[in-house]
Amino acid sequence: MTDDSEQLKTLIHDTIRSGRLRHAVLSRPVRRDADLPERIDIRRVTLRRGDCFQWSGRQQNQMHHTNLSDHETAEQLVRHAGCDYRHIHLTCDHRAWTARYSRRGRCRLQPDRSFRPADSDSSQTADHNRRRAYLLPENEPVPFLIETGIMTPEGRVRKRHYRKFRQINRYVEFIADVVDRLPQDDVVRVVDFGCGKSSLTFAVHHYLTRVAGRRVDILGLDRRQDVIDSCRRISESLQLPGLHFEQGDIAGCRLEPPVHLVISLHACDTATDDALARAVQWDSDVILAVPCCQHELLASADRQPLPLLERHGILKERLCVLATDAVRAAILERAGWQTQVIEFIETEHTPRNVLIRAVRRTDEQARSLAAQAAEQQLAQFSDRLGIPPLHLERLLFSDAAAQVDRPSAVPRSGS
Repeated sequence: MTDDSEQLKTLIHDTIRSGRLRHAVLSRPVRRDADLPERIDIRRVTLRRGDCFQWSGRQQNQMHHTNLSDHETAEQLVRHAGCDYRHIHLTCDHRAWTARYSRRGRCRLQPDRSFRPADSDSSQTADHNRRRAYLLPENEPVPFLIETGIMTPEGRVRKRHYRKFRQINRYVEFIADVVDRLPQDDVVRVVDFGCGKSSLTFAVHHYLTRVAGRRVDILGLDRRQDVIDSCRRISESLQLPGLHFEQGDIAGCRLEPPVHLVISLHACDTATDDALARAVQWDSDVILAVPCCQHELLASADRQPLPLLERHGILKERLCVLATDAVRAAILERAGWQTQVIEFIETEHTPRNVLIRAVRRTDEQARSLAAQAAEQQLAQFSDRLGIPPLHLERLLFSDAAAQVDRPSAVPRSGS
């Protein structure tokens, strides 16, 4: 039986940090004789001092209420899950999940398929729930957002850029989640491969310097000289220390380690693999990658392990996209990184909504065990689907990839 404890922990932190969690329930105490309520209800409320979560539970025929901050709520939910309560139910605006712990302490996390958004009790939703609380708040001027045209000088988000504003905030949330894994006293070195117009690069600089209080050395790299010139003008105008931009590609980047954070957003096809490989070679603490245009597997030799899917072009393409990212995650695990594949932004904004988040394991024993398991799972998965060694595997494990008896990839035109 699989254990979803880590996925539940990540879900709790992500839904609270993003402002999506509306209601949670802890039930079925592990010990009946413990001084714990049979059930605890946790709801988002608005008080004079601000927004918080109200914990409500009945003990000895008396209802008790406690108000906790977002951070405290996340910590307490993670602490109680499995240790004090076997059932945990989480409700967001449009989704709900149920986690159940067995007597042996294994967690099974599943979507609540009976949940319907219309069933939620809107009368108990606080006013602020209609507008998400962002790390980069609305109606507060942020210099780089003003300079890039996303905000007005007064701090109002322009209507046509609101989706971009949400995407930037979602991205900043990911940075906030991993900031503790980055150096606190030394300069944080960051490389953003394929930075483009650099709204997200500026967001990283803003959060690390102005919110987290870190010193930074951030390089934005892109192949287009015109966008690099534009980014340089903005950086110079705002006088942003430790931020610079260069024209070039991933293959030509010759930085010496350490590089603590590597970012690759929407690098096309195998360019994502080049960025991941470079991050592994640098032994980076954190890797954030949003893959795009995964065509390598689609262009590989004909194979039909799942003919019902592969006979339809659109389904075959989606299968190849999912399989490619699953392989990338396994390869990073094999290389020594704890890896998650999570939603970047809602699909209503972009179909490229998957983010690979990898954090370097520091415990050598755990790193070795995870690498062995990932290597075995990767081999089984690839054999089952007839997947040849892909670009990232060949870059990082060329000797091992050459020994694997799998179909060879057919070169793409122009490669």
